Amino acid sequence: MNPVEFLRFFVNNSLFTFFIIFISFILGWVLYNYVILRTMALKESLFEKDNPAAWAEFIGAFIFPTLYLAARAVEGSASENIFLDLMICLGYAFMYILLLTALRVVSAHVIGVMSPTDANGRIDLNSEIYAQKNVSASLFSITLSVVFVSMLSFLDMEPGLVVPSLLRILNVLIFTILAFTAYSAMLRRKTSLLTEVFVHNNVAAGASFLGFATAVELILANAISLQKTFNYPILLAVCAISLIILGIFSAVFRILFSRIISVDIWNEIYNQNNVGAALGQAAVYISIAFVITGFMK
Repeated sequence: MNPVEFLRFFVNNSLFTFFIIFISFILGWVLYNYVILRTMALKESLFEKDNPAAWAEFIGAFIFPTLYLAARAVEGSASENIFLDLMICLGYAFMYILLLTALRVVSAHVIGVMSPTDANGRIDLNSEIYAQKNVSASLFSITLSVVFVSMLSFLDMEPGLVVPSLLRILNVLIFTILAFTAYSAMLRRKTSLLTEVFVHNNVAAGASFLGFATAVELILANAISLQKTFNYPILLAVCAISLIILGIFSAVFRILFSRIISVDIWNEIYNQNNVGAALGQAAVYISIAFVITGFMK
C-alpha cells in the first residue's frame, strides 16, 4: 500500500468511525437526559452547582460506556459494502445504547426497592447524585455501568453466534452476582454496602467497591475473550477458580498489610471514610486481577 492509498484508507475509516461514535453519543445523550435523568437538571448540576457527584456520574456512567460501546460496534464491521457496513455498525451501536439505558433504568428501580431508607425516605439513585451530591452513589452507578458494559460487549447477533454470546453474557451476570453477594456478605457482620453508599454517603466504601467490581469484570472479560474455542463448562470452571483466587489473595494482602502497618483497613474505609485507604484497597483488587489474567494468557 503506497502512502496515498494509506492516507485515503485512514481518512475514510476515521470518518466512518467518527460518524458512528457521533451518532451513538447523540442517541446516548438523548436517552440519558430524557429517559434516565427525567426531571433532573443535568446542565445546572454540572455547571451551576458544580456538583462533583454529577460530574463523576456523567463521565463514568454516560461518556465512558457510550463511547466504549460505540467503539465495540465499529469493531463489528465485516461487509465490503461500506453502506451495508455502516448500517450494521449503527444497528449494533443503537442496540448497545438502548440496552444500556434499559439496564440503568431497571437497576435504579431495584436499588430503590432493596436499599434502606434515609432521612429523605426511599432511596432514589438520581436524587442521591444530582440533588444530594452523594459521590458514593455516583461511584456505585459507575460500578453498575462497568458491569453493564462488560455484559453488552459480548452481545453478537451474527447467525450462529447468538447462543454463545448469550451464554457469555449469562456467565458474566452469574459470576458478578456471586462476587457481589460474597463482597456484601463480608460486610454484613457490622454494616451493609447499600447503607454505607446511600445512607452514610461513604465515598471510601464506594471507591473500594468500584475497584472490586473492576477487578471482577477484568477477570471475567479476559476469561471469555482468551478462550479460543467456546466451551461453556471450562469457562465456568476458569471463572470460578479465578474469582476464588481473587478473594483469597485479597484477604491475605489485607491481613498482611494491616499487621505490617498496625492499621485496620476495614475500619479505615467503613468507619473513618478514608478515601486513600479505599483507593489502596481498590488498587490491590485490580492488581491481583491483572496477575490472574496474566496467567490465563
